[in-house]
Amino acid sequence: MKIPSIFAFMALSVASSALADPALLPEDNFDRNELGKGWTVLNGAWELQDGKLHITELKADEHAASGRRVLETTDATFRLRFAMSEGTKAFHLGFDPARGELDKKGHLYSVIVMADQWRIMKHLDKNRPKEDPNEILAQEKHDFQTGRWYDLEVSVRGATVTAKIDSVGELVATHPTFTVKKPTIVLRVSGDTTQVDELQVTGMKKTSQPAN
Repeated sequence: MKIPSIFAFMALSVASSALADPALLPEDNFDRNELGKGWTVLNGAWELQDGKLHITELKADEHAASGRRVLETTDATFRLRFAMSEGTKAFHLGFDPARGELDKKGHLYSVIVMADQWRIMKHLDKNRPKEDPNEILAQEKHDFQTGRWYDLEVSVRGATVTAKIDSVGELVATHPTFTVKKPTIVLRVSGDTTQVDELQVTGMKKTSQPAN
């Protein structure tokens, strides 16, 4: 019998650790008690209940509920399920530019879902808001039902972002800044609770490594 090498054991060990640690895999089903590694909560209440992530804005914060999941990407496809409550004003899946990628302060772009519409928006440069303001690049009206689960898919290929929601439609937007590296996935909720589940990232384009 051929005995597996130490390298095979090491590979199995890494794979087992990845399955146990949500920070090591580009997917998350939130079936645990705490967010743990890979997640940073900035504002709002973030709770895991019944295998779902519940995100709620807190009035005391005077800011939308916001948090980030560390995962550096360039081109990739992002999928998740979400369900808004009656008091949800907006749910965002967005991205920031990696440090040093752009001469800009603030978010890069977001897919934003509201009760009666959804859009892809390029965010303003906080250092130059008049010269580089928020820009809605694609938008459609739709009545989103509270309590209903929707499947959202966002594909990034070069400068083009394609967002799809099951039974709703598709939005496509292009901007030259979208090609940069993004160090995290950003989730934001304005208003009452939005539930999120089954986050998955596939087709990632590996970022280039500096030459030695």
